[in-house]
Amino acid sequence: MAAVILGSLAAPDDPGLDELLGDAGARALRAALAARARRWAAEVAPGRAVEATTLDAARAALHGHDGPVLLAAPDVPALDRRLARTALDDLAAGCDIALGAAHDARPYILAVSRPDPELLALVERSLDGGILGAFTERGITLGMLRHERRLASAADARALAIDPLAPADLAALVRRRLHEPPRR
Repeated sequence: MAAVILGSLAAPDDPGLDELLGDAGARALRAALAARARRWAAEVAPGRAVEATTLDAARAALHGHDGPVLLAAPDVPALDRRLARTALDDLAAGCDIALGAAHDARPYILAVSRPDPELLALVERSLDGGILGAFTERGITLGMLRHERRLASAADARALAIDPLAPADLAALVRRRLHEPPRR
């Protein structure tokens, strides 16, 4: 199995996060999220964890790999071993792809049984919307993974700051940098 932290799965940078946390705070948060995602990939795919900005770069990095692949966004704090297992279980049960959508309706994780160029091209063309319709049109079977929240906007940061189940390191970083108390 391989795991790819894929920059193109991330939400666009939100200037509201920079305004809320300050430039240095937002940079620190994005760096902490990326580091967390890299650790997750290394944990679930020892020796086959890579980081790529685009699907083309991921395909190049996966050249010669013929097993399952997890593609994950770097801006989701809740990547964990259980999520990887569930995605792989969906593939083992016969799904062509397993997908987890974030609160913005864009995928934050995709699992495929192998890096099939046609399937990855379809995914890439559909990332900004219409991915489910594209899968349905082609008869692709889909396993749905749990919904997660990104940490990409000021609203996401405020929500994380008051979430008792949020990763403690990220919550502490956000709480230290907030210019105003979280709204309840």
